[in-house]
Amino acid sequence: MRRSPALTRPHVLPAAAGVLAMQALAGCARPEVEKSIGFDAGAHAAWRAPGRASIAGEGFLRRPNGWLARCSGGTVYLAPASPYFREWVEIHRSGGRVANAAALDRLHDGVVRKTQCDATGRFAFEALPAQRWLVVTRISYQGVGWNADMTLAAEVETKAGEATQVILSNPNRI
Repeated sequence: MRRSPALTRPHVLPAAAGVLAMQALAGCARPEVEKSIGFDAGAHAAWRAPGRASIAGEGFLRRPNGWLARCSGGTVYLAPASPYFREWVEIHRSGGRVANAAALDRLHDGVVRKTQCDATGRFAFEALPAQRWLVVTRISYQGVGWNADMTLAAEVETKAGEATQVILSNPNRI
């Protein structure tokens, strides 16, 4: 099944993404979809290089009772905003999951970076090249009569010597 790599909004991916949260994207009970764009390590070399940019952010969801559920202790993935990874997110956003995701994860292991949210839901990536990135995390919570397990994603651009801020929250649900 072919999915469009174009995103509906340039900086925010509105719907859920392991390993890029590609593992998060691999959720259960979703139909498997074959990727049409193959991974090219050479095309992703620019994202592997060290740089002088950084990303700092926070991940949280507002629950129905108004309280916040944070990504505390959760993994945050940083993947190149390339056609290959955009297609991955689009497949998930459309309700599918990428076929053979675990094997594909091994192909791009050196390109996808990851970190952990602290107790307050904050995270950071350092020494990044100036590029466009997909930032993805997953948040789960439960309450009386409701629960949620959502993946949040945003697209950001880093610039050399600058810190880029990102908030992953309700509008960023996949």
